[in-house]
Amino acid sequence: MDGQRRDQDGTYCSNCGATLEPSMTYCPSCGERIDRHDDRSPSNATDSASRHRLESRIAAAVRDGWRLEHDFGDHAVMVRRTFGSADEHLLVALVTVWWTMGIGNVLYGTYKYVEDADRMVLRTEPHDDDSAEQASLDSHLLGRVTAAVCWLTAAVLAAIGVVIAASGLSPVLYALAAGFAFLGLISLPSVSDRLARRHSLLTNGRTRTVEERTVVDYDRPCTACSEPVGRGLERIYRAEISVFGFPVTGSEGRNYYCRRCANADVAKPQPASPGDRPQAEPETDLTKTSTDPTRLD
Repeated sequence: MDGQRRDQDGTYCSNCGATLEPSMTYCPSCGERIDRHDDRSPSNATDSASRHRLESRIAAAVRDGWRLEHDFGDHAVMVRRTFGSADEHLLVALVTVWWTMGIGNVLYGTYKYVEDADRMVLRTEPHDDDSAEQASLDSHLLGRVTAAVCWLTAAVLAAIGVVIAASGLSPVLYALAAGFAFLGLISLPSVSDRLARRHSLLTNGRTRTVEERTVVDYDRPCTACSEPVGRGLERIYRAEISVFGFPVTGSEGRNYYCRRCANADVAKPQPASPGDRPQAEPETDLTKTSTDPTRLD
């Protein structure tokens, strides 16, 4: 083998990915020797913390159905093999069942499992938002470029309409110019984001909203327990001032929760009415529950 890889902490075999016990010296699956070192130097303490962070991310991914394919020490490759979704096999059947009698679905499932497996790379570095911020900047730049092109087109059409003012085409050119100007306006990131968050026309003044959506992020720590989020929940808190449903100003914050913490929040008991409580029970102060009854299973 090209360079034997060894797991320093003994949790996973770096050669085959099998789970190991702390007392094991050799991997029971492939026979790879497990080397452990007890070095108390500051650099080793840093490496140990990074390794623990990576193993937490690996464990979170394994709970969600991923398997460890390769462990390179500072990063790991996870794989999830499937035979394809039901929709994909239905499409393949509609196209090929007439002349393959189902063999096409077998070949497609084999290809998906062997050659087209989902893979992701987990690293030891702490999570940062640089990539998300860069994607947001790229999206905003595209919106601004689109707005500039629309406004330039509108200006050209309006100028042509002025030049041929005597012609009957001027109103048409002016209408097209107005349309491109409107498209440029709604292409601006600040305007498009507000349009996406608009409320009903009767909404005026200060409003507070909480938006929830499912996320998959094994590098980001959970807000509640600091474990990897994995397949978890993102909550976006917004405080806005709206005029006829259109948010004019506002602020927002985001929290990320792993599946266990999100389900624990949802599963908190609802406060019972006084008539339903047993007389012998003391009064308890129950905390407010989440507004989303959907569990992340």
